[in-house]
Amino acid sequence: MIEIKIGPSFSHELAHAGLSGAAFSWSPDGTINYNDSVPKETRDAVQAIVDAHDPETPAPALVPQVVSRFQGREAMWQTPHGETTLFEAAEVVLADPATPAMYRRAWDDLQEFRRDSEMLAAIAGMLGLTAAQIEALFILAASIQA
Repeated sequence: MIEIKIGPSFSHELAHAGLSGAAFSWSPDGTINYNDSVPKETRDAVQAIVDAHDPETPAPALVPQVVSRFQGREAMWQTPHGETTLFEAAEVVLADPATPAMYRRAWDDLQEFRRDSEMLAAIAGMLGLTAAQIEALFILAASIQA
């Protein structure tokens, strides 16, 4: 019998594959227990995650959902974007008359940066930021203390 250990990144790997809502559980020794309602294709997908899983991989950093205005803006100042900083690039986008006025007002008045913000998603899209870049920005922002 081959013993497979489950490490701290396993739940994140399942979530990334869209499997975290399936009716099964696991133990640290690698035992997977399925509810009878779990279809074969889901079981096969979970097994593929188990087969590829490296128990030594650490869990990814938690990505905060909210950071303060200072933390968000400072992280943007510290992040290069082309020949400037992400903060300066965002200011250019926000100064464009084609940018909705609500986004400009939100930028001027916001007290915190929220990952679920419509304005943030729109500006990030205009700047060509990926989801991974936004996550990294929030992680950096949360690490900043004034």
